[in-house]
Amino acid sequence: MNARRQISVAAALAALVLTAVPRPARAAEKIAVLVLGTSEKDAELADNLTEVLIAYVAQHGGFEIAGKEEFRARLGVENERRAQDCLDDISCLGRAGVSLGVRRIVAGSVGTRGKQFRFNLNLDNVEDGKVESRVFRLVEGGVEDLIKAVQEASGELFRPHVDPGKIQVASQPDGARVSIDNAYLGVTPLISGTLLAGKHNVRVEADGHFPWASRVEVLPGQELQIRLTPDNLPRRRTWPPTAAYGSAALAVAAFAAGGFLGELSQLQPNGNTRQLAMNDLDQKRNFALAANISFGTGVVFGAISLYYFIRYHDDIFGRAERYDEAP
Repeated sequence: MNARRQISVAAALAALVLTAVPRPARAAEKIAVLVLGTSEKDAELADNLTEVLIAYVAQHGGFEIAGKEEFRARLGVENERRAQDCLDDISCLGRAGVSLGVRRIVAGSVGTRGKQFRFNLNLDNVEDGKVESRVFRLVEGGVEDLIKAVQEASGELFRPHVDPGKIQVASQPDGARVSIDNAYLGVTPLISGTLLAGKHNVRVEADGHFPWASRVEVLPGQELQIRLTPDNLPRRRTWPPTAAYGSAALAVAAFAAGGFLGELSQLQPNGNTRQLAMNDLDQKRNFALAANISFGTGVVFGAISLYYFIRYHDDIFGRAERYDEAP
């Protein structure tokens, strides 16, 4: 079964589905739907896809659909090329829409390119003269893939449009670097570009200060203002790393000296005479005393270093990176 035959079968099934769908009791919005072929050889394909699209829109959107043939007749054109030109001109669509009594029109085109199907759809508001949304697809595969893509695209056309928002960041001090969702944007004061409504991670950092990070929510069509004070960007002290690592180095040196002196103190006394031997023994006792003092000094410097590392942990290592929810 070739592609157009399969499309015809799908269109027939769609028509049956359309007749089986119960009409809502309330008055539904009436819209018109038309897909045209990009060339004469694609006219049958476009006609059958129109039926598929009509069935899907009627079933999932609850719309009343204007007659396809009536719509083509109201366009007042005699061939596919002229009709396509009219679909691309919202003023031309507006005239057809007024005569049909519709406010919105789903219009598009479909064609083949090698083993690909290519189609686009517009949701035109002929009352306002604006295109509310548009989709474009290149479809690889068979007819089932094309039908599925057309149905998904029609659902996307009617998805509610959410206006983007923005974030404005000011800080004390000025010149702090701003990143949103791990993308660097610039320095404060700063107004971001448009952002999708929803949650975003914001990070602000300045030299010599702890960074500020938070997860904020941007509302549709609104500008979120973030003003950071010195309390939000506290200074990061520079001396604790020197003190902590310096005292650690002194502790290591003291332990090394103590170990060396301890080794010297353990050597056997020597001397050719008793007096020389006694002098050498006294010297080794002094080495032992110095080793004990060095070990004690190492313990003291080690304790001081540990205190600095614990007490000034953030200043030495920085703060853990996390994005807390903004209040």
